[in-house]
Amino acid sequence: MRGVAATLLTVALAAGSSLPLEVQLSRSGAALEVRLTLNAPLPALLHEALPSGAQVRIVYPIQVRSRRALLWDRRVWRGELVSTVAFDPLTGRYRCELLLNDVIVASRETTSPDVALEWLRTPPPFRVILPPTRHALYLRVRAVYSSTTTWLVLPQTEGTDWTVVPVREAR
Repeated sequence: MRGVAATLLTVALAAGSSLPLEVQLSRSGAALEVRLTLNAPLPALLHEALPSGAQVRIVYPIQVRSRRALLWDRRVWRGELVSTVAFDPLTGRYRCELLLNDVIVASRETTSPDVALEWLRTPPPFRVILPPTRHALYLRVRAVYSSTTTWLVLPQTEGTDWTVVPVREAR
């Protein structure tokens, strides 16, 4: 029975290494630096829209919550990270921007479509300032590729599942 448990643990650890969305956190005092890496394959529509001149974007909704024993989880911070790429056919360049809550935090221009796709998959790291709390914190994030509506006007979201990562104290 122990051999089966060890095998299942090995399979779970191997499967965990290829998460659709990887999150790396670094905390220094109240500042939290977040790095995201999207490992899931992008939809074909994004690849097709990239050279057309349309703006391609991936939205990363982010939440920092604290755990409580008696009540529901308390939201400490919430934001929306948007990684966008737009091709300009006149100049032949891709304009890449990273917005955090509608504020541009990073931008770049490139001629390579591979670099532009990498910008969508691995946006530059960003920092947020967290309020002081004595409770344990955790970060929830997911990647949303597109949102469409059905004939019932209900949104359908295509993207990854939520990834939850504990926020460790600063060292």
